Amino acid sequence: MATTATDLIDRARRALVELQQTDAPISRQQWEAFDQTVYRLLHELDGAVTGRLSNDKDAAELHQVLRDYPQPLQPVDDRPDFSIKEAARLLGTSENVVRNRIWAGALLAAPTSNGYRIPRSEATVRRDLRPASTDDTHPIARLSCTLGALNDLLVLHRLHPSAPGLQTQSALSLATQTLSITAKAARRTLALCDPIAADRPLLIARYAATAASMLPDPSPLRGLQNPAIAAPGHAPNAPGAELEGSLHEWATAARDELRDAVPSVAVLQDINRQGVHLYAALDAVLSAPTGDADHSESRKELRTAALALQSAADAWKQTSTGMPPSRVYVETSRRLYAALSGITGTAGPEPDTISAVYEALLRGASDVAWLTTLVTASASRLHNAGALFIHARHAKGDPSRLSARLGGRMVEATTHDLPHLHENTWAAQRAAAHTARVLPAEIMRSQDRQFAVPSIAL
Repeated sequence: MATTATDLIDRARRALVELQQTDAPISRQQWEAFDQTVYRLLHELDGAVTGRLSNDKDAAELHQVLRDYPQPLQPVDDRPDFSIKEAARLLGTSENVVRNRIWAGALLAAPTSNGYRIPRSEATVRRDLRPASTDDTHPIARLSCTLGALNDLLVLHRLHPSAPGLQTQSALSLATQTLSITAKAARRTLALCDPIAADRPLLIARYAATAASMLPDPSPLRGLQNPAIAAPGHAPNAPGAELEGSLHEWATAARDELRDAVPSVAVLQDINRQGVHLYAALDAVLSAPTGDADHSESRKELRTAALALQSAADAWKQTSTGMPPSRVYVETSRRLYAALSGITGTAGPEPDTISAVYEALLRGASDVAWLTTLVTASASRLHNAGALFIHARHAKGDPSRLSARLGGRMVEATTHDLPHLHENTWAAQRAAAHTARVLPAEIMRSQDRQFAVPSIAL
């Protein structure tokens, strides 16, 4: 059995009916989790049809609906900072207002060669925002979890190499239904929340009702445009489930680390090193007997990408931001290392788990490609902000650094100290993105055994 996007929308409607019938109060935390979930879902739908980059009129309308969303409680993407234009949209104001606030000292910003960069913390309304808990039995929490599951399903569908792209009409249909549900949920929240916290639900109720009227009536999702994912793939005892869990936990912890204004260099290095280890695991799987398929070209791509990521990790040597990695990241990194070592060891992957392991590693390759883009951005940001340091004995000779060298101190790293940092991080990013695209979607002949993919309902 598979859970489809249509199933989740129907489940959301049932949760909405329960919400309209309940008298249980709604807390600010419960509402904000729902608010942010709706924004994330609309953001994913917009991105699935290329948003502002699309020449499709309907896609442009969907992008306008997303742009009109009242100032989100938190940015959706994982970038640590934003341009003035991006910050203005997130803050719900104009670029001139943002510039004036920067010049007046009311908004923190770092000057760079390409203009100001506003840290994520300045564009975030609520920093303590948490997703809805699956243990919360309130209908608004279950509605949040259902829409969150729909968002996750669409992300998996988008990242899977063999899945077709979501068509604009399907994205519009999901957006219209989501907005209709949101408008009704917000109106009911006004009757159940503390009056002091009613401003935001009222704002979202007005927005959702107006936005839903701008989009066409929803059409049924059919065939390849009704993405689905099979539940058995997530069973705890399924082959590859432990590896996939380790990869997911590590990627989540790495993303959280890179959200910090000043991340740890140890994390930036480790992301590249974990990528090298993951490529080694993929190479081990591709080298196993899998029928008549020839994976020599794919293995060559993996070796090239591994060298690029290793060079990027080496480029961070002797540098520091003075920040240690978090305990959560260290633990998830160790678990992932152990899981990958079980594949790259002498025994290699178990023959009956090769397909499931390959699927998990393929998703991991997408995570590495995504994380390396954040590492590249961090390199430029830390360098421009003067937050990257190097031990004086490894720095280029300069009379002003003599006392620091004699005292064994750190000095601010310059471009001369790290001539290959930006070049190597960019090369790693390109190699990781290319590798994620060219890896085969399956490694066995259909008559032998194909690896399990997120099923697409027909």
